[in-house]
Amino acid sequence: MLKPVSYKTDQHRAYQQALDDFGITELLAKLNNYSDADFDSAWIQLQQQEIESLAAILISQLTYSLNGKLIAAYLNLIRHSNQDIVPSLINLKCPDASIELPANFPDVAKTPRFLYGDRLRWLSTESNTDWGIVIGRFYSNACDASGGSRSDHRCCWSWCYLIWLSKDSPSATWTSADIAWEEDLCDSLSSEFRYPVRS
Repeated sequence: MLKPVSYKTDQHRAYQQALDDFGITELLAKLNNYSDADFDSAWIQLQQQEIESLAAILISQLTYSLNGKLIAAYLNLIRHSNQDIVPSLINLKCPDASIELPANFPDVAKTPRFLYGDRLRWLSTESNTDWGIVIGRFYSNACDASGGSRSDHRCCWSWCYLIWLSKDSPSATWTSADIAWEEDLCDSLSSEFRYPVRS
């Protein structure tokens, strides 16, 4: 449990600063005031010890659910962004288990724009973007998928593509494949893009 020194010393201030810096204070406050359709901390009347135990469990769960792709993506963001990552912008969500495939699938699905073997690139305002070849696709609900993407998916069904990255693609240093929504891709052979040529 969290056991800060009870008197105001440099040690206590350093302890409190560490809690603030690593988001623990914010997590404890969020748990203390959290309310949604499934949980209301005010109604349940959480005790401080319960809040601290929940925080420890959630941190532990995060620790065990880490994966290389997630770590590499955030590291890439840290290294290539000229600003600190605002913790509130990092929003990890679990998919809603109640979402079901439309009853009239595949009749309601738009015809996929890209085929297996198509060479595509991510649409981006930056010149250094990923590219590769389509090796798969799936139809999925794109709820809450707009974070960082070019298009605004707003909880609709859309085609998502599995792209085998070119060895010269920027992300190929840490992954061999990635996925992207159809609206976030374009044909890499179009006049607006050409594969970089290695000298």
